[in-house]
Amino acid sequence: MAWTITRAAALLLLALLSRAQECTSNFECSLNGVCVSGACVCDAPWVGAACETLQFSVSPASGKNLWTGNASLNTWSGPIFRDPAGVFHFYVPVYEHASLWKVIYTAHGTADAIEGPYDWSSRPNISSTGLNPAGLIYPDPATGAPVYSLWDQKDILTSASADGPFVRAYSNPMPSSTAPCFSKGAFYLADQSMRRVLTTRALDAPWTLFSNITLPHLSYVVEDSFLWRDHRDNFHIINHGYSTAETTNCGSSHVSSHSFSADGSAWGRSDQPYGHTVRFDDGSSHTYATLERPYLNFDADGRITHLHVAADLVTGDEGCAPTPCVNCKYVDHAGTVLIKLGA
Repeated sequence: MAWTITRAAALLLLALLSRAQECTSNFECSLNGVCVSGACVCDAPWVGAACETLQFSVSPASGKNLWTGNASLNTWSGPIFRDPAGVFHFYVPVYEHASLWKVIYTAHGTADAIEGPYDWSSRPNISSTGLNPAGLIYPDPATGAPVYSLWDQKDILTSASADGPFVRAYSNPMPSSTAPCFSKGAFYLADQSMRRVLTTRALDAPWTLFSNITLPHLSYVVEDSFLWRDHRDNFHIINHGYSTAETTNCGSSHVSSHSFSADGSAWGRSDQPYGHTVRFDDGSSHTYATLERPYLNFDADGRITHLHVAADLVTGDEGCAPTPCVNCKYVDHAGTVLIKLGA
């Protein structure tokens, strides 16, 4: 039996579908924009009907691997600071050959541009051997001068200069891969698996529970939190997301998640805010089997400019079945990829 539809019915159907997608609040715009007359107006570099997607631009080829030290060693992402002179400081854990479990040291490299190339010879390495360090710049409570801090799995290391030296100043209240944020006179700290957020007014004061994060059941695992607060005071967390059931077509596998809250109490979530494929300005592109340890980078006005992630630099969409896509990194070379965001 053949079905036909009149023009009037088609227009009505399109109108109903359009209305179903209309927003009624900023929350329905993933808190990455504002709802205006039923449509989301997104803050760059977020795009999509619900401002749910980080838009990838063409990235500099030098960002294919920010680590330019010993090519036989793996790195696995880390914080990047920009000092008052405009110099970029990259702190990245360096692993033993063919390892992603045993950190030798945290390397400190500098560059005139975020995409590098980074010079690893002019700054001393940092003795921290903690996995997956996080970074935060916050104002000194007495002077207002910037304090540079690295958060490893046990301690918080601080310095009055991005050049160091860094000293172990405080204990990390969450002895895991944590995500610190400073906003409006308070510190916030999300845990590795994005289940809770702690807060304190001072790093030498007790931490208290700010939020338990309750989300619907996920079909994949989230880890590697990166926490920030935007110019509207909304809270955001991006994560690496993965499923060990996914072994082929790795470019379509879970790789990321974004959660958001206006007050830290009620949270929403969008799946896959960014995907696997990155295009570079030398004309090449690569679909990475996994992209992990996400860090967002902001300009002086607080606008998001780049994403840098840990990556398996070898395997692509083909994967390494029967090993899950997420675990191909253990048999390949691993490094840190910089992705430019925006149009």
